[in-house]
Amino acid sequence: MKGRPDCPRCQGKGLIFDPDPQKPVVLCGCTVDLAPDVETLGLPARYREAEFTRFWKWWNNAQASHVRPLLDRVGDLEELLARPAEEVGELEGRDDLVKLMQALKRRPEHGIRPVGAEALAQWALNGKHKFRHGWELWWIHGPAQSGRSTLAAAALRAWTERVGKGGRFVSLRTLSQSIKDVYHDIRSYQNQAFQSVRDLIEPLQDQPLLVLDDWDRMDTDIRVAQALAQLLDHRYSEELPTILTAAGPPEALDRRENHPLARLEDGSLLERLRGAERVEMVPALRFWIDRLERR
Repeated sequence: MKGRPDCPRCQGKGLIFDPDPQKPVVLCGCTVDLAPDVETLGLPARYREAEFTRFWKWWNNAQASHVRPLLDRVGDLEELLARPAEEVGELEGRDDLVKLMQALKRRPEHGIRPVGAEALAQWALNGKHKFRHGWELWWIHGPAQSGRSTLAAAALRAWTERVGKGGRFVSLRTLSQSIKDVYHDIRSYQNQAFQSVRDLIEPLQDQPLLVLDDWDRMDTDIRVAQALAQLLDHRYSEELPTILTAAGPPEALDRRENHPLARLEDGSLLERLRGAERVEMVPALRFWIDRLERR
């Protein structure tokens, strides 16, 4: 346990030792102002250095060869916005496109960053975001190696540092297997600690911020889905911020008839997932250009 380096009471140790050895060591009050370290957050080694500045730099380098073709299409998007509404019809997300065009005039890199990623950063760093459905739920989706987990880890670190509260990064694949082992302990002998489903889920229910990585990779066992659905129901009821990552958007779950969440037939849960704030791991300009070409 570390304290604040400039704390006059504990000199950064986080603990106050009484001169009388018979008296107990006391936790210094300065520790409550410190964000938890990466191990407390449960971040895997590869994500422990994740932060928005580093992520933007990595992302810009990865997209470098695609920048010019995207910027060359900005005029087409400006023309779309300039045309009368009765001519182009309803344009879903029009306000978002207007904001993007305004941001592009200040810095072109805004058009290269992932769709919704800057909104996520504003929320994590400054607490600024208007959630459409009340619950602070984020859904980050993109293919493998797209940076979705790194972005989620950066948001977790930034948020916990800003608010001075804890959080947790959890691999859904690992958690799913642990839940499954509860039911199959006799055969697999994997649950050597004899944990119950409650033992696994309860520590996650009230985490100030919870990241569930690879949400779409949960085990197909319906009992796993039930436990995870209960976890999200609790966090929804308590209005606790939650970030989910997946390969595809929430609607992809609806299209997978055999997906355990679909088999639960929990319409309310699926509706909440569809209402999450989205981050898609494609450049913002690419997202809008693709929509333009489909019109």
